[in-house]
Amino acid sequence: MRHNKLTPYLLIAPAFVLIALVTLYPTWYSFWLSLNRSRRGALEFIGFENYRNILDTDGFQFRNDFWESLWNTLTFGFFFVLITVVLAFLLAIIFNRRLKGTTVYMVIIFVPWMLSEIVSGIMFRWLFLPQFGLLQNWLAPLVGETPILASGAGAMGVVIGATVWRSLAFATLLILAGMQTIASELYDAAAIDGASGWQRFRYITWPLVRPTTTITVLFLTIQAVNAAGMFLAITDGGPGRSTEVLSLFMYREALEFFNFGYAAALSVIMLGLNSILALIYLRVLRD
Repeated sequence: MRHNKLTPYLLIAPAFVLIALVTLYPTWYSFWLSLNRSRRGALEFIGFENYRNILDTDGFQFRNDFWESLWNTLTFGFFFVLITVVLAFLLAIIFNRRLKGTTVYMVIIFVPWMLSEIVSGIMFRWLFLPQFGLLQNWLAPLVGETPILASGAGAMGVVIGATVWRSLAFATLLILAGMQTIASELYDAAAIDGASGWQRFRYITWPLVRPTTTITVLFLTIQAVNAAGMFLAITDGGPGRSTEVLSLFMYREALEFFNFGYAAALSVIMLGLNSILALIYLRVLRD
């Protein structure tokens, strides 16, 4: 039976139209909006002025709100990804040995992953309330009477800890899946040859799990770049602007200050950052 050459294109047309409506059009509209300034309910075309204002370095001092938010994002991302990957690797090694009670512990660490960011964030905020927070009272002898969330470093540490707590299960699952693809015969042969535990890890486990670990790092980095919910629930960007990351900065510009053009320019820049990470991810998969 002969088919019309247009049939395949007609079959995928509804999906393409849907993707265009929910993805391509909003992306184009955001870029167009970024070239305008909202004033008294009307849009005024200003070209790339929003981008110039965002990227203004003030004589290479990097002191405007964008650079501060970018620095907060990079700081959060570095420690969040590092801590999560290290802990996930350790847990994956333990779970891969299939010790007694492993299944129970795996279920326990997956509970946080089932909670939403906002719920997890509110829970951690309660734990660090100045007067009634359980963890705040426990840590008071070490950090003093000053509330942990009242300092920039303390607030950032709490958000990092909360995000690690929630994301650890996902990272552990990815790395564990990579470890379970390694044939046990490789370890048996290495043990017969007299290889120590460290040597087996260095020459067998790590080389074979490194691609999976790289993908895990990229996933977590993308999550860090777009992080907003946990910051909004725990610190709301405070104290001051010490925990205001890019997503939260964009949210405030749009929904608190109604600076839609500026916020749209921020979204385009973040789209560029995510696109770079996505290209790296695809390159890793291809290799």
